[in-house]
Amino acid sequence: MKRKILLVASALFLSSPLIFAQSAERIHYKCHLTLNNKSDVVHLFVTTDKTQSEFEKGLIGQIVYSADGVSGSAIERIYECVKADKIFKNKDARELERITPF
Repeated sequence: MKRKILLVASALFLSSPLIFAQSAERIHYKCHLTLNNKSDVVHLFVTTDKTQSEFEKGLIGQIVYSADGVSGSAIERIYECVKADKIFKNKDARELERITPF
């Protein structure tokens, strides 16, 4: 009997991280930004924040790295963020997205 209880308890303990990992939904956003080097970019982000406004609040000051993965610039201004499968409202953002290699 003790062995069965120990086995069930062990199974629950080992599966609990999987349950918690699945509860944090990953949301993909693309954002039209101005960096502190004055360049306008479209950048992809993945977050587990519950709301888009919560996500955007944390962006200002974050570093966005260049394609080389070494040099980066801080986010200075957010023009627009949308879910990655949606279309930007702003024409400039759509054009930037078109020429940005993801």
